Amino acid sequence: MFLHEFCLNSIFSGILQAGLDTVEFWLETPSFWTTGRNISDLKNVLDEFPSFSPITIHAPTLDLNPISINPEVAAVSVDAVSSAIQTADELRAEVITIHPGRRTAKRPPSRADMHRFAIYMEAVEAASCGLSAAVAIENMEPKINSLLTTPGAIRDVLDEYPHLFFTFDYAHACRGGGDVLEFIRLNSDRIRNVHASYGSSDRVHAPLAGSEKMGELTSLLASSGYDGPVIFEIEDLGLSKMLTYEEKCRLLSLEVDSFWKAWHKGVDLSL
Repeated sequence: MFLHEFCLNSIFSGILQAGLDTVEFWLETPSFWTTGRNISDLKNVLDEFPSFSPITIHAPTLDLNPISINPEVAAVSVDAVSSAIQTADELRAEVITIHPGRRTAKRPPSRADMHRFAIYMEAVEAASCGLSAAVAIENMEPKINSLLTTPGAIRDVLDEYPHLFFTFDYAHACRGGGDVLEFIRLNSDRIRNVHASYGSSDRVHAPLAGSEKMGELTSLLASSGYDGPVIFEIEDLGLSKMLTYEEKCRLLSLEVDSFWKAWHKGVDLSL
């Protein structure tokens, strides 16, 4: 979504120009989501960028909550995720990332919320049965009404739902101030996707380049043997100014260069 304001061809061209070799396509990208959601058109554009294959997909989240206390909201949200899983399969995506939902009230999740979560997971399993894309649930930013914010909570869900995998969001993990390594230690066997960006108590989804956290992330991934997609998830509203298309591409390029330098440094140190 970092290049959300541009057309599909410009988005993918910018990603390629930045030196990235895949893309996580957020289905709510306006140039797709608000223009008819034509899968054939999206396929045709992606076919112009064969080096991205296989891509990853992010299921819709805006205005949605699959465990909402309002049954109609929950139903629409679950249907949206189920439909996104089908879309991921049509696009031959490697992974689709989904969110767990959140308690509607600004209170800690209750038994009733977890019951609705179980219903949601049953629908996800039914939608993904027989399809090739791995469905990976993401650890959430620690807020009072959030689900799945700790390493143990993720592990419990992965144990209960063997069809699920894990999208590790590094910024969300850092935001909690706990032991980030524990996310990897407990769940590395099910990680299929990584969201990479800077996170702290006062910032989230900022660039990693130039920070010590880039080295920490690459060290964690290298030591665990992870070799799947790493998606740079940058929030443009958190930057000091609004960037042009060219500036956004340069920023992504810096993230790529910084990642590989940190990765190779970490590998060399471990030899």
